Amino acid sequence: MKLAAVDWAVISIFLAASMAIGLYFSRRAMKSVDEYFVSGRTLPWWLAGMSMIASAFSIDTPMGITGLVAKDGIPGVWYAWSFVIGGAGTMGAFLFAALLRRSEIITTAELIELRYDGKPAAFLRGFKGLYFGILANAITLGWIIKSVWIVSGAVAPEMNADLVLAALLGFTLLYTTLSGLWGIAATDFFQFLVGSAGSFLLAYFAWEHVGGVGALVEKFTALHGAEEASARLSFFPALASGFFPTFLVFITLKWWGNPPPAITQRQIACKNEKHASLSTMFFAVVAFGINYWPMIFTALVSLTVYPGLKEPENGFAMLIVELLPKGVLGLMLASLMAAFMSTIDTHINFGASYMVNDLYRRFLRKNASMRHYVRASQVSTVIMLLLAVGVAYNLDSVNGAWLYLSTLTAGYGIVIVARWFWWRVNAWGEIAALASSGIASTLLAPRFAKMMGYTAPFTSGRPDDFAWRFLTIVALCTICWVTVCLLTKPTDLAHLRRFCEKVRPYPAFWGPVYRNNPDLGWNPYFKRACLNWGLGTAAVFLCCFGVGHLMFARWELGGGMVLASVMTAGLVFRLWKDVGGEKAQSVRGA
Repeated sequence: MKLAAVDWAVISIFLAASMAIGLYFSRRAMKSVDEYFVSGRTLPWWLAGMSMIASAFSIDTPMGITGLVAKDGIPGVWYAWSFVIGGAGTMGAFLFAALLRRSEIITTAELIELRYDGKPAAFLRGFKGLYFGILANAITLGWIIKSVWIVSGAVAPEMNADLVLAALLGFTLLYTTLSGLWGIAATDFFQFLVGSAGSFLLAYFAWEHVGGVGALVEKFTALHGAEEASARLSFFPALASGFFPTFLVFITLKWWGNPPPAITQRQIACKNEKHASLSTMFFAVVAFGINYWPMIFTALVSLTVYPGLKEPENGFAMLIVELLPKGVLGLMLASLMAAFMSTIDTHINFGASYMVNDLYRRFLRKNASMRHYVRASQVSTVIMLLLAVGVAYNLDSVNGAWLYLSTLTAGYGIVIVARWFWWRVNAWGEIAALASSGIASTLLAPRFAKMMGYTAPFTSGRPDDFAWRFLTIVALCTICWVTVCLLTKPTDLAHLRRFCEKVRPYPAFWGPVYRNNPDLGWNPYFKRACLNWGLGTAAVFLCCFGVGHLMFARWELGGGMVLASVMTAGLVFRLWKDVGGEKAQSVRGA
């Protein structure tokens, strides 16, 4: 299929606007490493939130949602919805955003030496910078880059997919390298608007093509039968379904952890604690409460239009080719480019921040000039992208490794939450959590067990195998890190005092640190923060399922849930405002 002149015009305007916005901030980014990686800590909440949303919506997201819906129906989207509760959602907004903003770090690896002391802390910081900032990040980028070939092959097979990819990467690299996070955030805002427009337009044309939601349900029922169709169109899995144990794991354990790096980077780049919290809540409402529904509807349409596809994810790209008229097709392709670029620029920027801040400046070149480090940041951005491209070209061999890597830290999330609240957590405990989780994940991995010639538990091929493996890894990991923390020397109290003076955590489990230093400005609002966390979670889920019911033309139920979401959000804002946005104060006896 050849693109019309109007489609090329739309794409050209989008690319030119993205470049102009990015380059506008290039002079500002060169002032310092802080300006380059965290925008001088001056982002307003709405821009930070928009940037979070744009970076979370990648070109592979619609295809990933299609795959989830194809496998488990709408309940499969709980793989994403469960993170509403955690660091990526309301827990991040009300418990972590203020702590992270006060820490004044650049990366979460830097937090290690702020929280712990000695050689174990230095080792752990270097390991996390290498593994989380570079290796795991490169694999994530590789998967996203691979999606360009898939979409390009389906939408414009006459074009050379490698040239399309090279042009997009070169374009993104140019403004990302020159403008740093300020340019990324500004272009993300524009790209979010374009990406959202494309997502909703495709859902609209899919709606028109299938004849509305009523006709979609009828076709879906004819295809799967009444009972299975009802289960697949439900928002929650049935108790008897094979997916239900996995659903329980996701809503109880999988979401534990600090905000992911892209969200953390925006939180610490915000003007202040209030803006950091608002930006994260805004992200949770839009990303989890609204953004997935156009993709879910389009996925359902593609599964009815192309029911026999070996790779159901490809149905999304096929609908683009079949349904969209000239002009709209150009806007849709621009939206996919926006989704791709807004994720790529974020990942190569924060990957470079780990390279420079936690490896190069920390261990290799400690006392260079700020200009030197900014130049090193630009070079690291290029290196990060080249690593990702290398991974993408070898993705067939790396794909299995990515699935394995994603389970390596299954039990790690709890300890990185606990370190904010319990003084006894130390670097050795966190190292033990990473090691035990990695070893247990490896030994229980079906592919590894088969390769080594033994039978691992929970590898029978049943749908609940993953849930039981995950529970086992979490249990073993938790026992290991708690035991190690209790048996090893705690972090030096003077070091912990400096950490608490800077971050001002909640005092409940800080033991001798709080007893000896009650005047550090501890945050007295832990119960209020937890209440806001619970109410905020309810507000996001009410919005999410209210929008879902509206999509299925259940007007009263959907409208009532959206109204309840607005009222709950208003209550959250009132409670949050009453304590000054969790502004820490000195307390005694808290």
